[in-house]
Amino acid sequence: MSAQKGKAGQTLVEYVIVFVALLGVIYALMHFIDAAKASSTRTTTFVTCEYP
Repeated sequence: MSAQKGKAGQTLVEYVIVFVALLGVIYALMHFIDAAKASSTRTTTFVTCEYP
């Protein structure tokens, strides 16, 4: 029975690692999307500004 418990513990650890990695990827994607939005806003502002 202890061998079965060890496998169950290893599986849980693997799921936790994958979950944390997934959260990291989502966090990075959120920042990349935020940077892209800021860049597009800046570009739109520069294109539409009127020079005297």
